Amino acid sequence: MHHHHHHKNNSYNSNNNNNNHISKNGGGTVKAYAAANSNSFSTTTITNINNKLKASAVNASRNVAPGQPPKPQPEKGPVMLLHELFTDAHFECVSTDGLQHSKFTVVVSVDTQRFEGTGPSKKMAKNAAAKAALASLCNISFSPLQQAKFGVMNSSGIGGGGGGGGGPGTGGGGLNTGGLNPVAMMGGFGSNGDLGQCCDHQGKNVELPQTFADSVGKLVIEKFNEVMKGNDVYSRRKVLAGIVMTQGYDVKSAKVIALATGTKCVSGEHMSVTGSVINDSHAEIIARRGLLDFFYTQLDQHCKQAAAAAAASTNNGNNNNTVAQQNGKNGEQPEAAEPEPSIFVRPTDGSSKLYRLKDGIYFHLYINTAPCGDARVFSPHENDNMDVDKHPNRPCQLRIKVESGEGTIPVKSSEGIQTWDGVLQGQRLLTMSCSDKISRWNVLGLQGSLLASVIEPIYLHSIVLGSLLHPAHMYRAICGRVENSIQGLPPPYRLNKPRLALMTSAESRNQTKPPNFSINWVIGCQEVEIVNSFTGKLINNNTNTNKMSRLSKQSFYRRYAAIIERLPEPAPVLREVLPTYFETKMAVPEYQQAKKELFAAFAKEDLGDWLKKPIEQDQFTLIPPKPEELALVQQQNQAGNNGVAPVGNGNGPTQGGK
Repeated sequence: MHHHHHHKNNSYNSNNNNNNHISKNGGGTVKAYAAANSNSFSTTTITNINNKLKASAVNASRNVAPGQPPKPQPEKGPVMLLHELFTDAHFECVSTDGLQHSKFTVVVSVDTQRFEGTGPSKKMAKNAAAKAALASLCNISFSPLQQAKFGVMNSSGIGGGGGGGGGPGTGGGGLNTGGLNPVAMMGGFGSNGDLGQCCDHQGKNVELPQTFADSVGKLVIEKFNEVMKGNDVYSRRKVLAGIVMTQGYDVKSAKVIALATGTKCVSGEHMSVTGSVINDSHAEIIARRGLLDFFYTQLDQHCKQAAAAAAASTNNGNNNNTVAQQNGKNGEQPEAAEPEPSIFVRPTDGSSKLYRLKDGIYFHLYINTAPCGDARVFSPHENDNMDVDKHPNRPCQLRIKVESGEGTIPVKSSEGIQTWDGVLQGQRLLTMSCSDKISRWNVLGLQGSLLASVIEPIYLHSIVLGSLLHPAHMYRAICGRVENSIQGLPPPYRLNKPRLALMTSAESRNQTKPPNFSINWVIGCQEVEIVNSFTGKLINNNTNTNKMSRLSKQSFYRRYAAIIERLPEPAPVLREVLPTYFETKMAVPEYQQAKKELFAAFAKEDLGDWLKKPIEQDQFTLIPPKPEELALVQQQNQAGNNGVAPVGNGNGPTQGGK
């Protein structure tokens, strides 16, 4: 037995690349043992929380050896638990900056590894650091739900005891942190409290590995600080959102695709008949528009690569390639690295004319707080009534953001159809809440109706919140409230159920007055755009004579028209003359059908009717860009493609080598 134990210690050391001493004080073996056996260990911990856990789930974990370490009680705080398991854990407060949301940063060192936590007080930062260490080393997740006295925990949420390594363990041990975010283990989730409801269509658990969720949030916050460096005026924010793309759960593959801040909507007198203003500047809505921008860029990329490949095969590819290689060797364009291949592929089996995402590409939405509307109205953890909705009524209702006001009201309390002249005569312009829009993306996809004529629907893999995650409310708001009533979706549309997670280091809520601007950044863009939320037009207009955002309807319509020209088979919509934006959208029958079913599901549950903007908003046609705008686009294309590396765009030699 002793020998066996010794072997465990070694494997623990090599796993974590820290061949340092293991303290001889008796606690050492427990420490090494606990970590080496992290799967069985964490399962044991959960067993304590959940006496209903079936024995099979425990046995499913490998390397359960006799003489298990004493089970730590989950009631203990993370700091105490960490000290108990790792006697040499050492905490230090490394910085106190003035930023509202991360006043203190504490680092805890365990062996040679360091884990960081931030928070509005030293104690909270220390707790966050301890949680990060426990999540990574022992697979223990302290979720806000552990404290919530919420129904029974259900063993099906365990995910087989975390089974095996290979997950995104930040500690280098690669421990799989999956299967333990108690979000998935909460009863009372679906309308019938059945956990089967918490699985997506493939029956996977709806939870996200905690260390992975933390990485997603951290990447967005770091990227925001990086792109806003030196721009303090416009760094003020109440809500920050971002979309991160990953290959599976590989944190190293993660790229921040789009960022946005903002909490306001356009005011009625600034509505546009040409599709050139941003209507809804709430951060998560703008982040998704940034993702659309990226999709267009990726389709462009696909066309370029397809054209280059075709050219290479027709004019005797070998010559072209050698020329390109020689040019590269001569150092003519050293920075023109091969652009990364497009994220889109075209099915070769003829199953569909639409492009689809390459396998294993996931999109994750980070928002620093619960989205407005149904997910937030009922967050019971908010004591101050700053953000709490003044009109709670009953859960599930569709809710609307009121022009120039804070908070949301139930859609049923409005008049119904909005008219252009009504709004111009002073009726407040109304916009659906973020919870409602996210639930819409979970049926119709993120790509919207224009792109739905070119690509298959793309769904969010997960949503990570920086604060105020109340999982039952959040789940209900973004998909649960229609899961029993939605039907008749034309494939490949479906009800998507994204995994939900809360960051370990929660952002404390800053009580600053929400600013009247919204920023957006998309991978590959040189500049951040700053939009005046009330006018929906750009503020930082030093580069461009026309103050239209790149994320406006008109901008996307132009990109759509351009991409349609280049695709091998143009979408059926196109006649000689591009119809109006509205007609183009209507010409995607499956999307429109799916939308009808979604609205019907809301109506069937008596949640209210989706409130559309006045129809005049979408009756515009394509306005060709002015010459100086084209020059600007040209310039941007040369500057950077796809945020990977500057690309020689059609400058001869590089073309052939692709």
